[in-house]
Amino acid sequence: MRLAPGARRDELLRAAARLLTDRGVDAVQFAEVANAAGVTRQLVYKFFPNRQTLLMAVLEDFAGELTRRFGESALQSLPDNMGDATRIFVEAVCDTIDAKGAGPWHLLDAKGSDAEVAKLGRAIADRLLAPWLGRIKHATGATPREVTALARMIVAAGRAVLDLWYDGTLTRDEAVRDASRGVSAMLGAFTVTASGPRRR
Repeated sequence: MRLAPGARRDELLRAAARLLTDRGVDAVQFAEVANAAGVTRQLVYKFFPNRQTLLMAVLEDFAGELTRRFGESALQSLPDNMGDATRIFVEAVCDTIDAKGAGPWHLLDAKGSDAEVAKLGRAIADRLLAPWLGRIKHATGATPREVTALARMIVAAGRAVLDLWYDGTLTRDEAVRDASRGVSAMLGAFTVTASGPRRR
């Protein structure tokens, strides 16, 4: 079946994301993607000159969907309460995982033997995290060093809770609630109070 180039590229990204979700990053090879999409390997090369380009496109597609669902301007209109803001973001992550699979989400935190893939994942993750740094600073009054550390802790905690949701240990409502409460607790531990800085 002949598809317009944009639709064909989207189909290849869906096939790659399914492989990534079902079998891991090592399964994302051009022959496997071509087979999953029902096309030739040469057609995959037409859209993606190498494996890194394909993996980056899968990550960009996931990040774009997450950004769209969360709303590009949502950070400007979110409630002041970071727990509520976290709830909105976690809901958007859950929706994106439902739509695109968990493979790209896990690849954002890649630490495997493929240094180039890990670097791509970290770059996208850092881009998604960047808008939150100022908001964390505003909410807590923490130092830049603390904001960086706190942001990483929040991501790690959120990822752990979302993994429990994805593997069926938690319901979606439980995951959203637990992530929001965990973030609120971490923010509270780093917040400067009116009576002065917290104890170090």
